[in-house]
Order: sequence, then structure tokens, then C-alpha cells
Amino acid sequence: MAKIIPQISLLIISCLLCTSVLFGQDEDLACRTANPFCSDASRELTFPNITGEDIDFQGLGCLNSTRNSSWYFIRIDEPGELIFDIQQWVDGNTNSNLDRGERQLDVDFIAWGPFTTSFIDCDDLAMGCDNDADDTPRPEECVNNVDDPDYYIQNQDNTNIVDCSFARTPEDNIFTETFTIPNAQSGEYYFILITNFSDEAGVIQLQQTNLDEPNAGTTDCSILEPGVGPDVATCGEFPVTIEGRFPGAVTYQWARADIGTTNFVPLGVTVPFLDVNTEGVYQLSGFDTSGNQVPDSPDDLVVLDVSDAVVSVGYSIAEESFAGSYTITAEVVATPEIEAAGFTDFEYRLDRDPLGNGFVEYRPFQSSPVFENVPPGDYFVTARYANCPASEERSDIIMILGYPKYFTPNGDGFHDTWNLINIEGQPTAQIYIFDRYGKLLKQLRPGGAGWDGTYNGRNMPSSDYWFRVEFNEPRDPNMRRRVFAGNFSLLR
Repeated sequence: MAKIIPQISLLIISCLLCTSVLFGQDEDLACRTANPFCSDASRELTFPNITGEDIDFQGLGCLNSTRNSSWYFIRIDEPGELIFDIQQWVDGNTNSNLDRGERQLDVDFIAWGPFTTSFIDCDDLAMGCDNDADDTPRPEECVNNVDDPDYYIQNQDNTNIVDCSFARTPEDNIFTETFTIPNAQSGEYYFILITNFSDEAGVIQLQQTNLDEPNAGTTDCSILEPGVGPDVATCGEFPVTIEGRFPGAVTYQWARADIGTTNFVPLGVTVPFLDVNTEGVYQLSGFDTSGNQVPDSPDDLVVLDVSDAVVSVGYSIAEESFAGSYTITAEVVATPEIEAAGFTDFEYRLDRDPLGNGFVEYRPFQSSPVFENVPPGDYFVTARYANCPASEERSDIIMILGYPKYFTPNGDGFHDTWNLINIEGQPTAQIYIFDRYGKLLKQLRPGGAGWDGTYNGRNMPSSDYWFRVEFNEPRDPNMRRRVFAGNFSLLR
């Protein structure tokens, strides 16, 4: 059954909960007044559908009709794939849950993205697909994702339509539409138009279905809050687009102050989004039709370049030497600007020199400064502001005392001798090796060649051997003298 309604211009598409006030002289009411939504483990979007709305546009992507349309947008938090189910039904008991026996209704959708802001022109939304990449998008070229699930995922449409679907006829008994964003990136915005072709009162629900799966992206729920949202850290990349919203606001005003001050200077920008080219505190105010500030206005955020956020990187080690397993905690000194702004999103990597011929990554970047279960050896910690390689700084080399658990003196060039790890920095250390009966076999020199597994020129048999070391504890500020004894294996 074709879904055909008389054509009316897209520029007057209505949307759920929209105001009738335009942003300045711009008439793309639907896109500018789309509503935000997010979906996490505890949230889903369920809202009353629209009926009796004949305002419509024919030939929008795979849809022949967009009557009773509702507009929403999302902002990506964690990158990855996002999969949503869209359903519509007659909610007889008004509990916003699809219960047994409740009748489902036909629901259709089209989605676009990605965008850098939620304030876009409707002209930026592709109305058709371009299968031949000849720069002539046509609605008739668009595919229903029910017929070809990979069409939009593989971007065969060659436009910013990210997905589109409709139940072909009610007889198909298809009531759940699936909306997929295959490779969303943090900070991207996507727009969704949902229609109620059946023109019957009910509710529509969007729910992300892959939240617990590997590589699943997430949506940013901070966009549901009025105001301008969280502070922005940029890795030297300008301009940065910021934006905000206030319920009931019809006009806006931006102002800027230097970081650490409240001397806001109006910028003359009256739309609720702004391209920022310098660091600073940016304040957005919203006003109603009478020119009064609306609730929650004004609100501000900090835009800060974190390229030089890290001044130095230190560390501490919880255990004393020869513990066998260690806990290294990185300690970052940040710039005064970073500390004053309360920016704390640092990440840390641990590198190791396992063979004495160069450092390699041992633990990848992580949000915690703590590295547990680290064996003895040579390390350094690299710290940076999150996702900002330009801010990377590293610690001094971390030398942790230890000893090999075994050695294999067979002349192959690997583990042919035994010695303590990182003892060469203590020339006064005394190291003794004994057999299992307590007979002294060798006294080693710190930083020397080590024991080759012989005694008086004869090869000693495969067995366990013991050592005793007297040294100064590097974990102690006073370098107190300590004695440690342990055992290792000779393997032939």
C-alpha cells in the first residue's frame, strides 16, 4: 500500500513539542526545534505521537509521506555502533510499556548525520539518495532498509542520510523499525524524523538495543539538561562549536570572559550555537517572547586548550624492593590554568624496556594513574590530557629492583647468566649465591657480568639456588640498609 499524501513544503514541517517561534528570519522550524534525546541503561524515549497533522512532504528519502512527524536529535558520547528499535502502539493503560494485547501501529523514520551541531538548516538534510554518485540525489533512488539492511550502513546512498525505513504494508506485520549508526564518533549529532502514518493516537518509543555489546557507542545524556553543557577541552583544534538550549527561550545572547574572571562581554551572536576560536568562558542567555530571561539562564562553560596541560610526571611505588610485584602510581603536575578550571581528565601509559634495547608499550593508555602487578624492570610513565597527544609528557626512568626466577646457561645468548635486576646503581651492594646446602658458590659485583652457572670451572647441575643481597632500599627516603634472600632455578 503506497503512503501518499498531498505535498507541502518541508520548510513548514511541524514537530512534536515545537514552538511556533522562528529563529530570526530562518524558517526551517523543524530542524531548529528538534528535541534532544539519549538512551542509556536506564533511559529510553517514549512520547505521544501526533495525529491529524496533514502537513507533509512527499519524497523524503525512502519515505513517500512524512505526515504526523516528530523530530529528535542525539549527540554521541562514546564512539562505536548504535542500534535503536523504533516502535509505535496504542498504549491502553498509559504506562509507556508495550504490553501483551496492545495493538502496534505503523511507524516510519529517516535519519541524517553526522553534524557538528544540533542547530542546522533543513537544507542540509539530503532529500534523496545518489546511488551513482553523480551529484543528483533523488528520493526514488533511496532504499528501504527492510529490503537491504546494508545499503545505508555501507553508505551506498552517497549522502548524509544515515538510515531510512518503512513497513511496506500493514499486512507485512512489520511494526519495529531498526535504526543503525555504524561508526559514530564522539561529539557527532544525528537527526531523526519519525512519522505516524497510521494517524491513530498512541505512543512512539526509541530504545538502544546494543548498549551491553562490545564496541557499542553511547549517546550523551547531558544534552537533556538546559544550558550549555560540560566544559570543552580542545587539543589545539579551533574553531570549536558550542551550543545550548533553554526551554521557553526564543532569542539568545552569547558573551565571553577571560578564564578566571566574570567580566562577560557580549559577542553580538544571537543564535544558540557559536564557533569558538579562542580559550575563554562562554556564557549563553535565553529570553522569552517578552524579553525576559527564562529559567536556568544564563549558563556558561569553559573552552580550554589542553595541548600544554601536563607540566611534569612523577610516580610513587607502593611496595619495597624485591616484593616481586609492584604498584606504580603516576603523579601529574598540571598547569595552573588547567587546575583552576578543574580539568582532570588525564590518562596514563606504562612503557617497559624488557630486553635492554629500547622501551615499548607495556600498558596502553588508561584513565587510572595506578598500574598494578608490575614485575621488576625499567619503566617510564607517559601522561597526557585525554585524547590529546600534543600534551604528552613522561616521567624519569623507573628502575625497580628484582631478580630473574630462572636462567639457562646454554650459550644461546638468552638468559645465559644470572644477576639482580637494576642493582648496578648501588656499588656498595653485596650479592652472594649459595647451593641448597648453604655452600657459597659465588659473590657477584653490582653491575658485573653475573653468574654463569659454574663453580671452580665446573658446570653446576640444574637445581634451585639461593642468593642473599645487602643493599640500600631506594623506596626509603633515607636509603636504609636492608638484607633480602630468595631463590631461583638453573635450567640446562
